[in-house]
Amino acid sequence: MKSMLRKLTKEDMPLYVDIVINAYPGVMENTLEAKNGLINKLTEIQEKDDSINFYGLFRDNTLLGGMRIHYYRMNFYSSFIEVGGLGLVAVDLLHKKEKVAKELVEFYIQHIKQRGSSLALLYPFRPQFYKKMGFGYGTKMNEYIIKPHSFPAGTDKKGLFFADLSHKRLIKDCYERKVRSQHGMISKTESELDLMFRNPNHRLIGFMHNKKVEGYLLFTVKRDPSNFLKNDLVVKELVYENPLALSKLSSFINSQADQFNNVILQTQDNYLEYFVCDPTNGTGNLIPSVYHETNKSGTGLMYRIIDIENVIKHYFMNNTQKLSITVKINIVDTFLMEQNRSIILTLNEGELVTCVDNERIDVEIELDISDFSSLLVGACQFKKLYEFGKLKISNIEYMDTLESLFFQQGAPICITAF
Repeated sequence: MKSMLRKLTKEDMPLYVDIVINAYPGVMENTLEAKNGLINKLTEIQEKDDSINFYGLFRDNTLLGGMRIHYYRMNFYSSFIEVGGLGLVAVDLLHKKEKVAKELVEFYIQHIKQRGSSLALLYPFRPQFYKKMGFGYGTKMNEYIIKPHSFPAGTDKKGLFFADLSHKRLIKDCYERKVRSQHGMISKTESELDLMFRNPNHRLIGFMHNKKVEGYLLFTVKRDPSNFLKNDLVVKELVYENPLALSKLSSFINSQADQFNNVILQTQDNYLEYFVCDPTNGTGNLIPSVYHETNKSGTGLMYRIIDIENVIKHYFMNNTQKLSITVKINIVDTFLMEQNRSIILTLNEGELVTCVDNERIDVEIELDISDFSSLLVGACQFKKLYEFGKLKISNIEYMDTLESLFFQQGAPICITAF
């Protein structure tokens, strides 16, 4: 039975919303009011937001599943590349195990590649499902539940203010400067920026210095239904350009010790214990022999290379390793057969000379596209892939050289949800 994939129309949206509500019963409210609200919201996005499109898969004119595709711009080792984001993938419960999700993902990849994207991104419903499709794991997310007084109190809170819509451009400028300095971060779309101010549950504290916003804290309040005096401060975004901005925002959090019971912070920063006074989560749990429990962590955002040559070009564009070497990379990609091939890299004093055939090859490696994607975005180390048996190398003497070659600025940081 032949499938047809196309952009969803206003008339298709109620059918898609039905599928979405059934696919996500844990987060979607199944009432007429909630359903109509979601239909209107998704229809408005489809018609007015150029950074998002909804697509559906049809068989015999019946909608079997759909998805939301985002078009993003991401900092990739200090240069910018176009990337895609996949969200709200939903399959009709009556058509599970009919490869609907597989066809949706295939279309997503080809669609964003035609638009010029080099990487495909997604948050996985089931990580192992997308791993088989060639998506590699990104940086883990850590969740800390810590007391407000654990955040250092600076000298004062001068420069802090409640931000509103009149500060929109200043907030955006601050965020975009952070994006330009941090590998992996994604520029905000106008709709994402607007949502920061439109959401009635959001509180936004900014730090003004030298007529610029140099940092901000976006947070919500988590209420305890059994005790109105017990509330938690939930950090949605903590963005700072320098130590001064962080110190000011930290002072604000510290001063809320009598207002909030806990601070709930999700971060990809693995060094938070060097900043807060007490990173433990209050459970008192010990990990043998004596390691105090601080946080829980999980894998989430996944990356997939869909344009190998362009990703490699940008990877070495700002390369600081002055190596001269020719490497043959055998890439195993069983999902995109055009990428199931070998590529030869020749570098001269760190400068990428060619990505085509070369007679002299110093060393040869082989790995799956999912692990290659994780390696090139900086989410894992070359030696670890070798130790785990995920990477083959023809000459072990080149191990340290290749470890240096495939390590640049560390793991990617991304605070964009989609």
